[in-house]
Amino acid sequence: MSTGEIEEEKVQRFSRPLILTLTLQGQIRHRRKLSKELFFIDVFLSDTQVKEQVLFRCDDGSTTRDMVQDNYRMARPGSIVRVEVGLPTDPREDSTYKVWQSNVPLIVIEPYNDPKRTFISDPPLGSKGPKPTIKRQDGSIKEKSQMFCKFWINQRECIRFPNCPYLHPSEEVYEQARKDWIDDRLTVRKIATHDPADPHTSKKSHAMRAMVFVQWINEIFGDILIDGVGVLDIAGGKGDVSMFLSHAYNIPSTVVEPEIRKRPNHWYTRLRRYACRIAQNQDPNSTAPIEEKWPYELEPNYMGTLLDDAFVEKYSDIVAKTGLLVGMHADQATEPIVDMALKLGKAFAVIPCCVFGHENRHRRLKSGEEVNTTEEFVQYLSEKDTRIQKSYLGFEGKNVVLYYKP
Repeated sequence: MSTGEIEEEKVQRFSRPLILTLTLQGQIRHRRKLSKELFFIDVFLSDTQVKEQVLFRCDDGSTTRDMVQDNYRMARPGSIVRVEVGLPTDPREDSTYKVWQSNVPLIVIEPYNDPKRTFISDPPLGSKGPKPTIKRQDGSIKEKSQMFCKFWINQRECIRFPNCPYLHPSEEVYEQARKDWIDDRLTVRKIATHDPADPHTSKKSHAMRAMVFVQWINEIFGDILIDGVGVLDIAGGKGDVSMFLSHAYNIPSTVVEPEIRKRPNHWYTRLRRYACRIAQNQDPNSTAPIEEKWPYELEPNYMGTLLDDAFVEKYSDIVAKTGLLVGMHADQATEPIVDMALKLGKAFAVIPCCVFGHENRHRRLKSGEEVNTTEEFVQYLSEKDTRIQKSYLGFEGKNVVLYYKP
């Protein structure tokens, strides 16, 4: 179909202007997203005690994608909401049940906020009943009757029981069932998130990610981290990365973290064992006895603050002695690390994770596309400077590292 034919089809399809004529109020019983430009909610109305459907879309030109995405985030099942609606712009949306459309902000009157019980959504309006199968994250199809109920596994409670189609293991086999359920989810996730460019086939566990990262840092940047030149570990949490840098490689490191975390004794014990095995060239998972003493006594420094221009000015002496800025799954701090390092002309290494796309709508790839996924975020950061390089680290989860070495 040509571009002209597509536009003509749109004109014919969206033949009604969206005129808001009614206000609906009630509880969201179901939400389903078809694309970034289109989603539905089923609302149980407070006054008539019936369910009606509200459509939010921007592909008809009635509103913007940002507005649709904002409404989607607010439209959480279980919440009491109020919304202004009118007849859908596409007459084909008329159905045996009432369908409305809105292009204004959804008003949340009472958010669903029960920490002990997840809201169980109703089947969607127009549904012919629950399907006996489910499409999983890796694309496979599996019978629900052969899968464990996630609510039962996590909370030992299921509101739909005994009508729930999933398995509900008894107490005698619960622990094994939970282990099987977790293993299955991890396997499916690995398949779904597999990156064919990742050369690592045997990876360390998530708990060892800091150790793997620091070993890589020493290999790539060891030649500049000498004679007291240190590292700024941005948004470093409790300081796993800095502990390995200081105690395993004698590299000065400063954790820049607004919220100073508790560092319990068992945390120190675990990291010390890993550091000792690194120093003695042993497998970190080994159970062989070792002398559990830090290879180096150098302690990392902790600063309860943010990395920004004020930090650079106030702590210019620390910045002057810094050769590398790092961030391992630093969330909101990832982009500022890259920007600050490039501004200062210093080396950096970051492992991007969460995108927070809705809070950073200014981000655009060179192609003009929005940045919503981790892969797009990696590309966005890479496009800041042609000298930025990319590699993969040998641990589970988000393991792409972007780095720059002046």
